[in-house]
Amino acid sequence: METPSEKDDKLCPSYLAKPGAELFGYVSDGKVQYLDETIVVDKTFVKEAQKGRSPESRFRFAGKCIQGGCAQWDNQNGVCGLTDRILAITEQIEHHTLQHCAIREKCRWFSQRGAKACAVCSDSVRNMEEAFITS
Repeated sequence: METPSEKDDKLCPSYLAKPGAELFGYVSDGKVQYLDETIVVDKTFVKEAQKGRSPESRFRFAGKCIQGGCAQWDNQNGVCGLTDRILAITEQIEHHTLQHCAIREKCRWFSQRGAKACAVCSDSVRNMEEAFITS
């Protein structure tokens, strides 16, 4: 597993819907379905996606991990703390063959926890993650 550095190019797989974000999945029946390739979203997409439920509850976006600039960053250990909280709660999940993921090579969660993070990723939807964020 890699150790984060100030100059790394890791992507946060729990990013907000905003212009420049990379769309890499959509939610269907409570699970993330991954796209073959990411799609960089523009302001028109974001504006349309904001109609109805929050876009983050229907899509998965990635964007540059800002490390210490994020409330989820664990400064003491230099890692994304959200990943570990999700894994702690879902530790009973069996780890199956990894699905295709267009951001895996640059994913912060994968770089920290490997296949374990991928195993719970498809079950992690931002509105669910908000419960972890505030706990």
